[in-house]
Amino acid sequence: MEDVTPKFETWAVVELFRHTQLAGKVTTQTIAGQEFVRIDVPKTKSVPEFTKYHLPSAVYGMTPVDEDYATRMADRLSAKPINDYKHNEVIREIIKEKLAEMATTKALDF
Repeated sequence: MEDVTPKFETWAVVELFRHTQLAGKVTTQTIAGQEFVRIDVPKTKSVPEFTKYHLPSAVYGMTPVDEDYATRMADRLSAKPINDYKHNEVIREIIKEKLAEMATTKALDF
């Protein structure tokens, strides 16, 4: 008998460990044999789109909503893709390098 388990996919506001909330399209994904909850947070006015993976045990609650509501909540929550200070140092370094590359490329265009 074949497995007829429907693929999980919904827009939702997700409540996570540490009182964190994310809003976006929620699916599941198996990585290295372990199933994770995948949350694709949409682009907002202040944050680019990003994806976060969590073990199901980190999810305390999930409220299904439509795409419009999830997008508006993502904007209000203003969750960052990476929010640890060590990551900020790496991100600043990457930005400096990219800006230098852009300046060099722009100088060559003239």
